[in-house]
Amino acid sequence: MAVEELIPTLRELSRSQKLEVIQFLAKELAVEEEMPLKQGGVYKIHTPSHSAEAAMKLATLLQEDE
Repeated sequence: MAVEELIPTLRELSRSQKLEVIQFLAKELAVEEEMPLKQGGVYKIHTPSHSAEAAMKLATLLQEDE
């Protein structure tokens, strides 16, 4: 089945059903990439949100916009 055939059906799904589809696809991709996600697992997401350098850069950019 082509993606173009799936889209109309996906649009008819409820919000919760769409989330189930997203979860299913994410798990499928993880398996294909040999990175299985464990249910209830905790995974680190690297982000500069606690970085002083990132905060200073953001503050500078915000001041430039004023």
